[in-house]
Amino acid sequence: MPLTAQGYFNSLHAYLNLNHYGEHQAAQDQIVLKEKVFQQSGSKPKEYRVTLKTMGDVIVFKLDRQKNGSSAPLFHFLDDTAKPWSKRCDFVVFNRRKNQLFGYCFEFKSETIPNDVHSQLKSSMDWIRALHATISAYTGEKLPLRVTKFILTEHQNPAPYLDAEGKYLVRDHTTRHYLYSVIDGMALEDLDNTNVEIIR
Repeated sequence: MPLTAQGYFNSLHAYLNLNHYGEHQAAQDQIVLKEKVFQQSGSKPKEYRVTLKTMGDVIVFKLDRQKNGSSAPLFHFLDDTAKPWSKRCDFVVFNRRKNQLFGYCFEFKSETIPNDVHSQLKSSMDWIRALHATISAYTGEKLPLRVTKFILTEHQNPAPYLDAEGKYLVRDHTTRHYLYSVIDGMALEDLDNTNVEIIR
């Protein structure tokens, strides 16, 4: 019998080590993402907080969580030093809605949109692919994941970095930009990004 989205989501809960990267959420109908970001001026980091309403089941990963000033490797059997897989975005969210599974990659920035932000988000997509393939290789379980990427900022004038519609990065048309003030309070399922990558 094919695995349902609920069954695959249950597998994620059972297989993934949530002790380091898992983010506990206090409410069942929303998630809260919090990240401290250094400002362009070099002053103390500012904490940004985004609340997103949710339906269905949710797992939140904070991929850049640091302990003792450094992040643990995403893949403990690979050397992390200056390797492509050492890059990561701030959050990856898995959401089961009805019989579909969705993934969301979020990168938090301050008043800038750095040139290398697309590589952080690409690396996180690669991490999701690797996770999906590893579970499939060891258990035979898999389900299509529909994944989208987002960068959040408080940029005063993001237009030069965005397409003509003012939505997607010029450097990576698959990454949707949102201002914190706009995305805060939205529903996860209502986030606008037509560039969905399906990982099978």
